[in-house]
Amino acid sequence: MSFRIGIWDHCRYVVDREKPYDEIARHLERMRKAGVTMADIYLPEVPSLDDYCRAAANCGVDVEARITPEWAGQGVIKRTLPEDLWQDMEKKYGIRLSGPCGNHPGNRALFVAGAENLIKAYKGRIKSLHLDFIRNDNALLLLDYPCQCEECQKLNQRFFGTKTLTPEMLAKPAIAYKVVALRNENVTATVQEMRRISRENSIKLTIAARANYIDSADITAPPVWGLGPAVLEGQDWVQWLEKGFIDEAFPMNYHTELDKFQSLVDDYLRLLGDHAYKALYIGVGVMSSMGVNPPEAVAERLQILKNAKLPGAMLFNKINTYDDNYCRIIKEFAC
Repeated sequence: MSFRIGIWDHCRYVVDREKPYDEIARHLERMRKAGVTMADIYLPEVPSLDDYCRAAANCGVDVEARITPEWAGQGVIKRTLPEDLWQDMEKKYGIRLSGPCGNHPGNRALFVAGAENLIKAYKGRIKSLHLDFIRNDNALLLLDYPCQCEECQKLNQRFFGTKTLTPEMLAKPAIAYKVVALRNENVTATVQEMRRISRENSIKLTIAARANYIDSADITAPPVWGLGPAVLEGQDWVQWLEKGFIDEAFPMNYHTELDKFQSLVDDYLRLLGDHAYKALYIGVGVMSSMGVNPPEAVAERLQILKNAKLPGAMLFNKINTYDDNYCRIIKEFAC
């Protein structure tokens, strides 16, 4: 049984941003010798996608083009709040978190158009379109600070009779349900459009998925990056897989505590059943905002995934470089 290992890449190792090919090629060749066969490149940071694709092709690494709604352009509408609520968020959580609004149809149109142009420009050179941040902002912040952009106000006026939802309204189960349902419907509509263009161009569609789907282990301490829950953010990735809207999901399970990592793996296997064995590539953290997993800890996690008979794993390392000890672990498990 094959077990593929991929990497999320941001090209942070590139020094010469004007002529990046040699550095990219050396990095990908080294990772390919270690057993990596997939590279998921983050487009906002890659200095040259042409050079990246050429270097990957030369050493036999499949390229996934990783895009986010914010990548789509200058016209993207972000979460909108009055200044007093921004100040309250910053006081409470130490951050002003304002990602693109998933309810906004204009954001969807920009994102889909950008993805379609990308696929056509790199047809035959990228194997997959990879959607990152295909959701609304952090779930824990959504609870207290729902978006008040023009489109969200229109939805609120139609369904709730007011442009702005109060905490008292959000505490009502029916209203809370409809708010979440609208988020899921609108983000899912974006995914379905991406599915359409991926099929038209015969490439796979994959996503970076929130580790916490509904009620798994999470991070709640400021700055509240958290892990989900995915469904509260509009990212119902389990149903997207079941309905064929995406081909594969890469849940970002970067826990440094092995019991939490294992509990999430168990959740995914329960949720997906047999579908997990062809579509689930669980993300393993090397170095992330959650901390560092040394080589032996990465080996423990890869062993769990291999024992579960999953098709592979994705590695995340925010500095993008892997020393010889990590490469030896990758080579041991990749096949």
